[in-house]
Amino acid sequence: MVKIPDSIRDFAESQGVFVVGTVGGTKFANVSPRIFFKVEEDAIYWLDFFEHKSFKNIQVNPCVTISVFNKNDLEGYQFRGLVNYITDEPTKSEIKDSIIQKILKTNPSPKIKSLSEKEAYVIQFEPKVCYSLNPEKYSDMSIGSDVDSTSLFRN
Repeated sequence: MVKIPDSIRDFAESQGVFVVGTVGGTKFANVSPRIFFKVEEDAIYWLDFFEHKSFKNIQVNPCVTISVFNKNDLEGYQFRGLVNYITDEPTKSEIKDSIIQKILKTNPSPKIKSLSEKEAYVIQFEPKVCYSLNPEKYSDMSIGSDVDSTSLFRN
């Protein structure tokens, strides 16, 4: 498993949003922003309040790409890995509650508060490879990997 360094965890948390890319049975890619999340050393967790395209794609294909970036500094990271749903209690509730508490401190808008009160799936993403998205760096070379990144997600 790829360990996410403190500097990359802090970067992801400071952006406040990342994008999740999935592909399901239709073979069309779907990207979706996420703000209800937390980044740990060996996993990224996020909440899914809807059963839309990403949810359906993950049911078919647990391979996911996450991208987090700062558009002003042209800095960012891409993670490729696998997801699963956390269903066991109390773990699910503890993760969900910690994510909601964090986001409500930084974004207390009525829409966010209303959304946070809904039922949600807790998704655990285990990164297998990480790339820099910085244009001046070698973005096709992995920063960290526990797999052969050239063959990751091939059919």
